[in-house]
Amino acid sequence: MTRHLSTRRLLVLLLAVAGCGLAAAQGLKSVDETTTHLTELRIEAGFTKHFKIRDQSINLYLSEEIFSRLQESTYSQLADNTKVLKPYFRRSYTTVGLSYTPIPYMRIGADYTLKVHGNKFTASDGTANPANEFLRHRIAVYVSGHYAVDEWKFSLREKLDADIRTDSINPHEQPQTTLTLRHKLQAQYSVPGRPLKAYAYVELWNTLNQPVKYLNTYAGVDKDGNATAYAGKSFGQYLCSVRAQAGLRWRVDKCNSLGIAYRFMYDYSRDINITKSKQLIELTNARGFGHYIVVSYDLDW
Repeated sequence: MTRHLSTRRLLVLLLAVAGCGLAAAQGLKSVDETTTHLTELRIEAGFTKHFKIRDQSINLYLSEEIFSRLQESTYSQLADNTKVLKPYFRRSYTTVGLSYTPIPYMRIGADYTLKVHGNKFTASDGTANPANEFLRHRIAVYVSGHYAVDEWKFSLREKLDADIRTDSINPHEQPQTTLTLRHKLQAQYSVPGRPLKAYAYVELWNTLNQPVKYLNTYAGVDKDGNATAYAGKSFGQYLCSVRAQAGLRWRVDKCNSLGIAYRFMYDYSRDINITKSKQLIELTNARGFGHYIVVSYDLDW
């Protein structure tokens, strides 16, 4: 009996020591900062059908957006004048949606987008790899209001995006469905006597459900149990994108219009990688600066 109790106690002690060692291994392994610069051409084509149901204005719209990345580079690649990065297909968005105008100055809508994310550069020669293509789905709802003063029109839109991944993920690193709240403020000017409109807008994107529990629990210490710069701090949601765009729209006739615009976009992401062996955190603060030329065509029926 005595031997049996001793063996049991020994097993409990070994499990406790193993558990303590496992807990001590959890912590912050590394923190990196990355900055990327890119230039893209974006081509848009849209179709909108207007109709009424019981005197209420309804819009059905379908759009296609294609992104072609012309250049992507880090600081080291920018400094290397001999580095030539090849253009490649980056992604395409196919969107279908409905909008409803309950009162003249307000619009409510919802849409679905099939997102095809394309090739990424390899680290060696900058060429594209078709194996990197993958799909995502986005569902969005929004409400917008506008106010017109002479030739000016001001609008504000609030939009909730649900971006759904199709691959398997670690929920401590990123959510399966990413929720983002977008705030867009726009000013538009109609040129008197001309079928021409100039506009500018700024849009802010804010995360709603990025994982923070694992970070807040373990990022305060490193793998050796020493305090890190994040000790006592709390991670939360954050501003992930700022988009600013200015452009012109030219109505060719009653149904057709063309547009051209320049867009600047700043992106930030808090990328988390949890190592499989010791559950250590590799944290990367990734920032990107993008410059886009946007060419668009719209059929308004």
